[in-house]
Amino acid sequence: MSSPHSPEPVNPFAPSSILDEERGVFADGAVLRRAYFVHREIEFTRPIAGLLVYDGWWFRQRVTFNGRVLWSQITWVHFCDKIEFRLPADIDPQTPRLRIDIRFGRGLAIRRFQVTVEGIVAYDEIV
Repeated sequence: MSSPHSPEPVNPFAPSSILDEERGVFADGAVLRRAYFVHREIEFTRPIAGLLVYDGWWFRQRVTFNGRVLWSQITWVHFCDKIEFRLPADIDPQTPRLRIDIRFGRGLAIRRFQVTVEGIVAYDEIV
């Protein structure tokens, strides 16, 4: 019998209440080519093929795919952390919807950068 001051027994198989995110890049069909403070270059082989570039320098956010600007916004006060657009038919006839979710840390450094294509995670980077 335990005393009123002894700690509760610990279940070693119980899930942790605080799970640390595992750092790294998670993607089967994508390779991180370059990563800077607010800049990412990711080469995709599937489910789409091409080079996606996110650039957040100089108070402007811009997303290009194979050198073509597909989304852009001036960001004097607030950086957009959810970006959504469709690829044009001349890039991909299926015109898939792309979504970029960014979690910014201190000083706007990117802490997480995730790309989904038609709702399926195609690239996930945790810094």
